[in-house]
Amino acid sequence: MKAELQQKIYDVCPKWFKDLQFGIECDSGWFDVIYDTMVKLKELNFEGPFSQIKEKYGVLNIYVAGGALDLQWKAIEAAEEKSETICEYCGKEGKLMGDFWLMTLCDDCKNAKKEESYGKEKS
Repeated sequence: MKAELQQKIYDVCPKWFKDLQFGIECDSGWFDVIYDTMVKLKELNFEGPFSQIKEKYGVLNIYVAGGALDLQWKAIEAAEEKSETICEYCGKEGKLMGDFWLMTLCDDCKNAKKEESYGKEKS
């Protein structure tokens, strides 16, 4: 994730992120999902901290060090589910795809990734 976007997320409640060794480990397309979830968790008096926030198997995974209340867990689970419908790279509507390596992508990013991996198709 771009550093300036990651910092906006950290600014919601800095103490929640003190244990993140590698920062937020996904691309910037999920910024809104993560940011909105952090704001919601703050409203729900979440104590934190997080141990990891990352992409795994093509979806957002938010790991809490310690516990959370039911409403807080529901907010986290809702964010993880929503990430299955948003392109991780650009934030447009996307879908979970892939056979071996799973990613949530929009069609444009899917085509760009394909071209990046295999080169342009010959006409």
